[in-house]
Amino acid sequence: MQLISPQFLLFAAVVLAVYYLLARKAQNIWLLAASYFFYVTISWKYALVLLAVTTLNFYIGKKAASRAWFSLGVGLNLASFASLKLISGPYGPRLLPLPPEALHLLLPVGFSFYILQAVSYLVDVHNRQTDAADDLVDFALYLTYFPKLLSGPIERPARFLSDLRAARRVDASALARGVGLILVGLIRKIVIADRLVSFLPPAVFSDPAAFSSLEKLIWLLVFTFGLYNDFAGYTSIVRGLSALFGIELSPNFRQPFFAASLSDFWTRWHISLSFWLRDYIFFPARRWLMQRRWPRLLATVLPPLATMLASGFWHGAYASVMAWGALHGLYLILEQLFKTRRPPSRILSALSVLVVFSVTTLTLIFFAASSLRAATVYLLGLFDFTAQVSSAIPFIDLLAAAALTLWLDWQESRHATDAFFMKWTPSARAWGFAAALWLMVLFLGPQANVVTFVYQGF
Repeated sequence: MQLISPQFLLFAAVVLAVYYLLARKAQNIWLLAASYFFYVTISWKYALVLLAVTTLNFYIGKKAASRAWFSLGVGLNLASFASLKLISGPYGPRLLPLPPEALHLLLPVGFSFYILQAVSYLVDVHNRQTDAADDLVDFALYLTYFPKLLSGPIERPARFLSDLRAARRVDASALARGVGLILVGLIRKIVIADRLVSFLPPAVFSDPAAFSSLEKLIWLLVFTFGLYNDFAGYTSIVRGLSALFGIELSPNFRQPFFAASLSDFWTRWHISLSFWLRDYIFFPARRWLMQRRWPRLLATVLPPLATMLASGFWHGAYASVMAWGALHGLYLILEQLFKTRRPPSRILSALSVLVVFSVTTLTLIFFAASSLRAATVYLLGLFDFTAQVSSAIPFIDLLAAAALTLWLDWQESRHATDAFFMKWTPSARAWGFAAALWLMVLFLGPQANVVTFVYQGF
């Protein structure tokens, strides 16, 4: 069942209708049952893997104060996660020659997201930052909750489990906020991301030599804006849907194209993953090095490099994606070594935003490329101005998509919330909702081709 489909709309409507009739405890049981039903519609085998992960971590969590049990739980989770990434990588079939059915079972959708939540649960219980869950239903819902199951956000156990234990009330304001976030997400996904992706030549990141430097530059911008709006659109939709249940999900994006530094960028892009990596890899690694009095330079260099390599591995055990992570680690190291405390001028701040956007966009070549060689050819080809343009380039569509993206981000920045429309006047809000619905009708016609969300592949 796809998130954007008539079937999911009917499913969500039924789940909401029954949910509002139930008491808090029954609501959690109902949401858990609905979440497993949703997952089973994708694959009943995936549901079995999720059930096994849930049961294992629930019972180990009760003993996670013990270092031995804690190490066993985290080790099992990380080993399964590493195996998943290696199996799904380019050398997977050769490393583990299994039949397609077995490989399919070992690659459940959403595994990369819920396994990190399981690890954070065990770590937080071990460090006494949260109590071990007493209720299997609540813990299972923490991992299984269907709005975030496929692509996050990656939630922390203390806050999410606390929300599940509390009574939830959804008033008119919460309904308006939830519906508004869903509409904004649909605009980002259908009007911007899917429209841009429809123009991308299939071979542009696998055979970049076939395209001119101008084409490669334009297609890279198309990919950048498409990727951002695809994932930000997903986050907005599921945050809006969850708001209708009275459960708050974490934001995942905060105007990343407005970042004035590389470290600032990673507090704005895929926030739930960035903060997970910061809290469970970067801070512990730096603290460990400083406690053992390692040289200051190594304590500065190694943690960001290890963190961003881990980010690359999380996205895929591919040489090109690992290079993407290593480059971001290098950027953060250089920024740390050469940063100045002098407050920048407005002009310098604007230039910094442009530089960060350019650097992060160029690095996405390694994220999108089919191989390290293709990424290198693509990058070097950006400076070959002799090749002829051989394909139609959607300049108008790209400009319109960029303008709409930046306007949405500007509204979020100006009002300091992704539910910026709630700060509008009632008349402006009514006109905005009407315009959003008109766009949905326009772009969701019979010929519409809704593309699967990019991050459902992780």
